[in-house]
Amino acid sequence: MCGIYGMAKSPEPLSNKQLKKCRNILRSIAIASETRGAHSSGLAVIGDSQVIHKSLLPSSKFVSTKEWSQSMKMMSGYNIYLGHTRFATQGAVTQENAHPFRVGDTIGAHNGCLYNMAELEVKLDKSCEVDSQLIFKSIEDCRNIQDAVKHLDGDFALSFVKDDMNTLNLCREENRPLYACYISSLKSLFYASEEDFLEKALISQNVKSEIWSLATNRLYSFDISKFAENSTNVEKIDFEYESTEYIWTNKYYDRKGNFTGSHNIYYGDGIVEDISKGYSDSFSEDPVKDICDAGLSREDIFPFEDRYQSRRWTQDDASGEWYWLTDDNELILSSSLSDDQWREVNEYYEDEFLFEDFWFDAEGHKCHRDKNGVLHHAVYLNNGVVSDSRFADENESITYSGKIMEDK
Repeated sequence: MCGIYGMAKSPEPLSNKQLKKCRNILRSIAIASETRGAHSSGLAVIGDSQVIHKSLLPSSKFVSTKEWSQSMKMMSGYNIYLGHTRFATQGAVTQENAHPFRVGDTIGAHNGCLYNMAELEVKLDKSCEVDSQLIFKSIEDCRNIQDAVKHLDGDFALSFVKDDMNTLNLCREENRPLYACYISSLKSLFYASEEDFLEKALISQNVKSEIWSLATNRLYSFDISKFAENSTNVEKIDFEYESTEYIWTNKYYDRKGNFTGSHNIYYGDGIVEDISKGYSDSFSEDPVKDICDAGLSREDIFPFEDRYQSRRWTQDDASGEWYWLTDDNELILSSSLSDDQWREVNEYYEDEFLFEDFWFDAEGHKCHRDKNGVLHHAVYLNNGVVSDSRFADENESITYSGKIMEDK
């Protein structure tokens, strides 16, 4: 899972106040998009020339870099911004492998994954470490979007420019979300992988605009020279693409509350079918025992992709190790958690995590309000040391930890 986001604005001059709103909205969306990937960040600035900034920082920190600041200063003369937050699935976590990518005259960012990478490398005569580069090679080589996607096998939501640097292209297939809004007072379009990212950004700037989901299998081409007061005058081209129907793994509980081990559940045509093989229908009431009996790791009790959104997990910036914040306000290395502590983790995941209110404050700090209404701030670690525990509002009660325990 990755996040794509960005903006396109009319080439007509904006006032300093309008530009400030645009910058603040884009920054807010960038920070929120970290929840979809924190392995790296990137931003392409498109105008008469093109600049691509890539960083191994998560987006909440990327927006405080010199590169981001320089990009924002360019906004008066540069009109299209392509942003990306990466959760690496193919290719090492390196600055080079961060999005956006430039392939020929095409610059783009991708959320999704491909399953026929080896086949495409031969067909497109291109070897690369990240599957997304093959998508943009196909777009670069083909005359239209239909030809570009016909050999793809996988998921995608795409933002890209090709040849005409005044036209932003957006599209998606069924499995990957993409939302957009047009702010007529700014003659600017913003887009993001989640509706909530746009909504919160607009609220933060006291701006109202309709947010819509882009239709599947449709290319939206936004020519910024055609942006009008109440319309983008977008050009839409439909294409054919057969999206993947997935088999998901249900690792936890069925509708009756019984633990189901690791059954494979097929979702297709509105039908839910259990097609698992080789697993017992009989499970204990101990989630640690059951998940291990199912051939899974204790780490699977709380999926890694969900940890980025949890107030109870933090990842050490230097080592990449995960730490769990206990009920006693102690940080414990994930690999050192006892079985009883993993049961605490499981209980939190099932009973509290899904009900927490999660957001980034105006300074880009991760915040949560738990089901009891208590405000929490994320704990920041570097080399196992609490390096930065921040306060959003000194008048509110904030719980955080300054004590680390690696062994019990």
